[in-house]
Amino acid sequence: MYFVYENWTHDRARIHRAECGFCNDGKGTQSADSGRNGKWHGPYEERDLAFRVAKNLRRLDTKSCGTCSP
Repeated sequence: MYFVYENWTHDRARIHRAECGFCNDGKGTQSADSGRNGKWHGPYEERDLAFRVAKNLRRLDTKSCGTCSP
């Protein structure tokens, strides 16, 4: 499974594996989400679909997570 995190504050999107510590199955690293900085998209079963979703968000900086390298 894959998730995409869209960060509005830094104008970026990151594609993660669900088991990534930064992703945590689309919950992120914070105990509560204010919803002010970004949004999780997913889950997606196919890696290619997650990358297409990330690309369609049209963020300035879009790439895979440097930790889990999906």
